[in-house]
Amino acid sequence: MALQPAPPRHLGRRWVARLVDWLLPLVLTSPLWLVGLGHLQHSAAFSAASVVDDSVLGLLTLRWGDAGDSAGAGLAEVWGTAVATVVAVVVAQVLVVAAYDFVAHAWLGRTLGKAITSLSVVPVDGSRRIGPARALTRSALTVLLPGAGWAVLIAGVLDLDVPLVLLGSALVVLSCVECLALRGPRCWHDRRAGTVVQPVDWAAKLAAVRDSGAWALAQRAPGRVLEQGLALRDRFGPGREGPRPPR
Repeated sequence: MALQPAPPRHLGRRWVARLVDWLLPLVLTSPLWLVGLGHLQHSAAFSAASVVDDSVLGLLTLRWGDAGDSAGAGLAEVWGTAVATVVAVVVAQVLVVAAYDFVAHAWLGRTLGKAITSLSVVPVDGSRRIGPARALTRSALTVLLPGAGWAVLIAGVLDLDVPLVLLGSALVVLSCVECLALRGPRCWHDRRAGTVVQPVDWAAKLAAVRDSGAWALAQRAPGRVLEQGLALRDRFGPGREGPRPPR
């Protein structure tokens, strides 16, 4: 019995498409970092004013320990605000990427990255589009899972929280592993969502367009336009005399 050749996986093109689909929304939502920075500056200024007031009061009342505690608490509050701001911006960007991924797959069957790499996502049951349910499953596994991992990992690193670092790392690694867990051309998220990523056969699409009635009509359109133009010239051209007015 002859061995069947393995179906193409297009793994490199899929990773390029995913990179494009992440970078595009992240670049477009980069102004969120400016908003977060403004919020952080406002919070830091408010905390600094509060620390100065408490420190001056502690010095006037000769409570040196209270002044030091107030300064430490103020710094901790500013750092906590900074961590919360960074995590909030990351979560917002991940949600934007997930929304873009969901809408593009549900209505178009492909994202911009997949269009660039000539890939499309189709249902395994032969339907025309994957629909909102399958698109939501794909977006949850391919965007929300690694996005949550990165958010938790960043929060753990900034807070020096080892359990959060381990949890975030586990989610990121799980996301990479599920993308590599291929069975034929399908990743784990494809099997969960009931979809498959296929290359776009542009030759077949062009052949279908050429065989369509619209293509034949477009081919005949220049000749018909030329015929109508000649007919109008013969009818209203300068060489044709119109009816003479009555005397």
